[in-house]
Amino acid sequence: MSGITREYCQSYILTAGECNAQGIMPVTLFGARVIEVATFHANELGVGYDRLIADGLAWVLSRLSIEMYRSPKVNERYTLRTWIEGFNRHFSERDFEMTDSRGEVIGHARSIWMAINIKERCGADLAMLEPLRASVSDRVCPIEKMPRLTAVSGDGVQESVYRFRYCDCDFNRHVNTLRYMELLLNQWDMDFFDSHVVRRFDIAFMHEAKFGEEALVRVLPVADGCVYLAEICGDEGCYSRGRIQFVDYHYEMK
Repeated sequence: MSGITREYCQSYILTAGECNAQGIMPVTLFGARVIEVATFHANELGVGYDRLIADGLAWVLSRLSIEMYRSPKVNERYTLRTWIEGFNRHFSERDFEMTDSRGEVIGHARSIWMAINIKERCGADLAMLEPLRASVSDRVCPIEKMPRLTAVSGDGVQESVYRFRYCDCDFNRHVNTLRYMELLLNQWDMDFFDSHVVRRFDIAFMHEAKFGEEALVRVLPVADGCVYLAEICGDEGCYSRGRIQFVDYHYEMK
């Protein structure tokens, strides 16, 4: 695999329609860009959709950790850089760095990807992508790896119920990654987000949810209320677990 691009960069401008109600980039858009840029890089390396679908496989995001030091504002330009940290038969570890127009680092992300057999709906062996090892970079991602995410229980748990609908589902005919993130963030109201912003968001995807399934969302405040544990569960088990850290923020209405 000569001429391998070990790093891939993509630049964007944050439009008004992509902003949240506070006029800044939502952490869910960071998640969307992670998926998009990872797709671009995989395609360039020859291990994207066309390569995997030939064997009846598809990439799925298994874990995602995002840290945002500063959120881009409307009309601000930013760049996302990605590289592969590690690779084995079961998982591919991919990291990201977000910089602003001045080149200052404003965010990082860690992700773990796996392939599923589309027909059998189970994990697949990535042995046929063994040459991908040659694209592993020695670049270091400074944020910590995802901590162990435990079940949410005990005093102070807040619960809500949600049924997945058509627009929650994606190409793989299961609930889209970003919908889980959005569902967790929707457990807080507008006033909360006017005074808080996400600093770190960890989420692990454990079991695929499908159209029409009902989910129970649980959220538990820990660490003086700045950190929350969360999970989304259904009849078949736990769909996802998360950990969200907020910091103080002051929204000024324009």
